[in-house]
Formats: sequence, C-alpha cells, structure tokens
Amino acid sequence: MGLEYIVSCLTVLFAIRFLKKEGLYVALATLIVASNLGVAKLFNLLGLEVTAANMSMGMAFAVYSIITEIYGQREGRKAIWIGFFAQFIFVLLGLVYVGYIPSSNDVAQGYLSNAFAFTPRIALASWIAYILSGYFAVWIHDRLRTKTKLWMRNNIATKLGQILDNFVFVSLAFVGIYDFRTLLNIYLTTTVIEFALDYVDTWVVYAGVNMLKKDILGKN
Repeated sequence: MGLEYIVSCLTVLFAIRFLKKEGLYVALATLIVASNLGVAKLFNLLGLEVTAANMSMGMAFAVYSIITEIYGQREGRKAIWIGFFAQFIFVLLGLVYVGYIPSSNDVAQGYLSNAFAFTPRIALASWIAYILSGYFAVWIHDRLRTKTKLWMRNNIATKLGQILDNFVFVSLAFVGIYDFRTLLNIYLTTTVIEFALDYVDTWVVYAGVNMLKKDILGKN
C-alpha cells in the first residue's frame, strides 16, 4: 500500500510539474482508470479485508481540492466529468476488445474476459458514487475557500466526500457478491484508510497549489 501511495503522489506532482493545469486532468483520469481495476482486488491488511486502489482513488480527492482551490468550483466540476469520460471509454473499449473473436495464438482473451466481466458493474457503481461525491466535495471546498485554512477545507471536503463515495460505491458494487459482514468490513476499512490518507495527502495539495500559483504569477 505504501508503494501505491508513492506512485499516486508522484503521478499528481509530476503531472503538475510538466503539464501544469492540464496535468491535473491527466493525473485524475489516470488515477480513476487505474482505480477501476484495482478496486476489484481484496487483500488482507492487519487482519482486515480491504480493497486495492484506496490510495489512488483517495488521491483523486486531492486533485479536486487543488483544482477548486486555484480555479474554482466550475473547473472542479469539469475535472469530475473528465474523470467520468475516462472511465466510460476505458470500460467501453475493454468490452469491445473482449468481443473480438480470439485467434488460435491469442493469450489475452481469458485475462481480459475476467477483468471486464467484473468491471462494468464496478464501473457503473463507481460512476454514480464518483459524480455524487465529487460534486459534493468540490461544493464543500468552494464554500469554505474564503473561510478556512487550506488544510482544513481540504480535509473536511475530502472526508465528507469519501463517506458518501464509499457508501454509494460499496452498496452498488458489492451487494449480492459479498455477505453483509464483508460489505461492512470493506466500507469501514476503506473509509478509515482514506481518512488517514486525507492527512498524508495534505502536503500534496499544498505542493500542487504552490506550483500552480508560481506558474500563474510567472505568466503575469
């Protein structure tokens, strides 16, 4: 999980460093697409069952905070729809690829079929949860932008957004697949881990905001 955190942080920071504002959209789309695959994987962490992609999906909220902080609520909402578009095309093309009749030399059909047989339901749940929680987090951050410190509004917006995101996603993606105890375990552990990430990603938000502010000042 530590490696996932490092890769997610570097994805955001390098994207900003080299692509500026557009890099945030690239980083967000990348994290969202990767998370759609990773979230289907369960592993044990300190005796608890958790899904992969907690770090990468949680970092998406950091991107919302950076964009909303610098460019406002309108651009924050734009980022949400860019992420949605990336997810939709990823799933659509994946299903197209699976639909090709494999040749006798094909070795990928089985892997792709397994991945995308599960992905559409996860993607639909993710889309609904993603849009609802994203809009909510961006709205909260924008409302608090002139009233609180950056670290406070980032944490408040992301925590409330993640509570909504996890509840909607787990309910839609896993009901009927896992028993209630496993569902509750996934929801609670995912929420706790993402809450912890709110604190360890605050420096990424500050770093991203500072880089963009310097870029804006350099253009003036």
